[in-house]
Amino acid sequence: MRDQEYDRFGPWVIEISQNDPPPPLFLPYLTRSEEPLFSVKIPRTISRRDANPGMNLYDYLVTLYGKDIVILERVGDEVREHIFPYDEIHYLVLTEELLKGIVQLGLPDQIFNLPFNMTSATTMRYLTDLVRERYAAVEPAISVDAQEPGLEKGFSNHFDHLLAEQRVGGSSFRFLAGQPDTSIATHEANPFRKLIFGAADKTLMESMHFCDGRELKVISRGSTFKYRWQKSYRTDLYTVPVPNIMAIRTETDSSNSAITLLYIETRAGTRSYGFLSNNPTLETYLQLLEPLIQTPSPSSSLRGKQVAPAA
Repeated sequence: MRDQEYDRFGPWVIEISQNDPPPPLFLPYLTRSEEPLFSVKIPRTISRRDANPGMNLYDYLVTLYGKDIVILERVGDEVREHIFPYDEIHYLVLTEELLKGIVQLGLPDQIFNLPFNMTSATTMRYLTDLVRERYAAVEPAISVDAQEPGLEKGFSNHFDHLLAEQRVGGSSFRFLAGQPDTSIATHEANPFRKLIFGAADKTLMESMHFCDGRELKVISRGSTFKYRWQKSYRTDLYTVPVPNIMAIRTETDSSNSAITLLYIETRAGTRSYGFLSNNPTLETYLQLLEPLIQTPSPSSSLRGKQVAPAA
């Protein structure tokens, strides 16, 4: 008898179907009669030559139902079952970098990182779209009817393409703010740090910020700065339902007064993004988000806690 699962095993995420049933390890946990919206099995990060017939070849079985998500996680030869409704997802991050990708689900008491090979990017993007349709209220929480600010020049070709994609199909997302790649040395007043930053080619990384009233969406490089010896092939799509934002706050970067760091805080963690302090889109961005701008107490566990995918 041939092992069908072994025969079809590879680095790709596979949608569950008659031809690709759930892995045997997870079968005892599949007791619900409800028809799932979507279900995928995510393989172990091993090469084909290291796999064997009869081996537990999948690390996760992720199943989306109408009101909740079930994640079955392989731990050795055991299974951990995680079940949570969509409204417990406080943010989502889709990271793509060369051949690797990660879907991160931020819950108040745990963070799920679901790794995937980029051959499965279309499948995982579809999974994140299904989650995003269900993890936020349908009605907008804030108004984004005002005219978009003028776009700054200087985005990379990749980000120009991503920005153009936001304009296709009548998207309801409005551009709120953007920060192109910028050399820090050109905005440093201290002569010594100007020399150091210039030699290291310290660069403020690009980001674009959008909102449709119900969800905030940020496309970035996954880090605030990079240096001459670093290459950046990463793209992060960070999305958060507007009501899940506990606070928006800004701070001047301690190493350069020309840089303002914007922090977006949720119960599941904090993300930060850098802007030039004189970026004209930053002021209008903060004005639009003013209803969300709060000051957490100094003892807030979110202050300083950065949460990002491990790529």
